Amino acid sequence: MMVFWIVAALLLVAALLFLVPPLVQKVQGKDVLARDELNATIFKDQLAELERDLSAGIVTKEQYDIARHDLERSFLQEAESGEEKEQSQTDRVVGRAAAVVIALLIPIFAVVLYGKLGAGESGLHPEDAKPQLQAEGHDGTLEQQVRKLQDHLQANPDDAEGWVMLGRSYYFLKQYGPASESFGRASSLQQDSSAELLADYADALAMANGRNMAGRPYELVKRALAIEPENQKALWLGGTASYQAQDFETTLDYWKRLLQLFPEGSENYVQMQRNIVEIQQRLGMPVDAETVASAAQGDGAGQASISGVVRLDETLALEASIDDTLFVFARAASGPRMPLAILRKTVKDLPFTFTLNDAMAMNPAMKLSNFQQVVIGARISKSGNAMPQPGDLKGSFGPVNVNAPGNVELIIDDVVR
Repeated sequence: MMVFWIVAALLLVAALLFLVPPLVQKVQGKDVLARDELNATIFKDQLAELERDLSAGIVTKEQYDIARHDLERSFLQEAESGEEKEQSQTDRVVGRAAAVVIALLIPIFAVVLYGKLGAGESGLHPEDAKPQLQAEGHDGTLEQQVRKLQDHLQANPDDAEGWVMLGRSYYFLKQYGPASESFGRASSLQQDSSAELLADYADALAMANGRNMAGRPYELVKRALAIEPENQKALWLGGTASYQAQDFETTLDYWKRLLQLFPEGSENYVQMQRNIVEIQQRLGMPVDAETVASAAQGDGAGQASISGVVRLDETLALEASIDDTLFVFARAASGPRMPLAILRKTVKDLPFTFTLNDAMAMNPAMKLSNFQQVVIGARISKSGNAMPQPGDLKGSFGPVNVNAPGNVELIIDDVVR
């Protein structure tokens, strides 16, 4: 409590130091005189400089007259302002009286106001209020809140919503194993009746297995889609699972179903069009020209883009860590080597389906739409440095035409020497 009152007193003193001194200080005559002399000197220097400009022909006579008039007007306004700022003896007396009143009333007013509008009597004893705040659960880190939730679930193991909250907390903390277990408990309590919860369970389980959707995660996705065929997250996960298994016909079915759920022209809609084009080309199927154009340009009219997939060669798999930085970029096939578009991911995202467009340009004057052909490159950096370093892994593809319909398949298969 003593600390509270000391801090409050220091804050009041600080406030008074801002308010009181201006009321008791007076403008000294010598300060006014010094200011007037300075203004006069500046006026003379500016006038002399203006006359030199006139003699040198830098300004015309008309411009000189206008500028001189402005200088004279500014000088007179400064002089008048200085006269207005001189305090009379009466003003000083009033100012000192006001300072005394403020110094006395502000502390009294602050304490009374805090007692009425603040926390009342308990607010004047903060050490008594702290346990109440802790009991209400309004303080602490996310980890502390997770521990409280764990304690709650030990006492109430049938609280399905509590297990869902715990699973989402673990997922946010990137603790995917405990997250999948929590989602599994919640889903079991709900008799596996929630498609959204089954999708969350599958997602967390796949993340815990290194983003691998094979096996149990894919089974959970299929169960979720049997309950809710248009569940977006389950469709996304189903497409990912079938893509990883190279079952591209099933992937195409998932992507087409998802396309119908997104607003036409939205970012998700355009991305799904790109995915569909890629799968159709893999299957050797004819691709609708209108879909290709829409997927290539995205939701920005006339915006150049290029899409594809980048993979790491199996022979270099042991040379990269999942947390190493992945750069994917495009540069002109002939001309400056500065990237025209670039994006940053990590090795754990591989294989990665990418789209580079004008919005990713490092320089507005150097973008994809300014060139007909580009080379696509990818580099894995252990240092995260944008400049190549010895030991980095790299790959390139091209030249390829800008707005090509997703036919880039880039393999990282070389080492920077």
